[in-house]
Amino acid sequence: MSRESDTIEALKKDVFLAHANRAFIYTEILREMRKELGGKKSAEIFKRALYNHGVNMAKMMAYPKDIPGFKDWLLEFLPAGGALNEPEVVRSSEEELVVKFPRCPLKEAWRMAGLSDAEVADMCEHADAFDHGFFGSEFGYTMDLWTTQPDDACVLTFRPRKKT
Repeated sequence: MSRESDTIEALKKDVFLAHANRAFIYTEILREMRKELGGKKSAEIFKRALYNHGVNMAKMMAYPKDIPGFKDWLLEFLPAGGALNEPEVVRSSEEELVVKFPRCPLKEAWRMAGLSDAEVADMCEHADAFDHGFFGSEFGYTMDLWTTQPDDACVLTFRPRKKT
């Protein structure tokens, strides 16, 4: 391997570990909250905090507000050239962007930690609150969780917000 490819592989590992760290922090915070507050109240607070964090990050990122510009930005923004997510654009137009994500470092970290599929799905649903803040603050955003897909991939859909 060349020095450059060694560096790229090391960076991919570092980015994966940063995502894994985030996954484990989410897990431990939610577990402790559930012990103290129960499931419903914990979910409400946890999701609200992640949503707000997503909104703040969206302001900082200042990504394009049109679907074609956002698509280009998103594909360039993904860490390691998309190697950690392997994004596949399913549909793209002025009115809709649908992207399949066969891989997710959070999901992979939770699985590596031994969480059951039900626990991983629960954590994914909670973690998606960040994306609702990050993407949903500017776009109509939905995620079809990997549990609903035949190929274990999550599918994210972005649409322009309706003007009111």
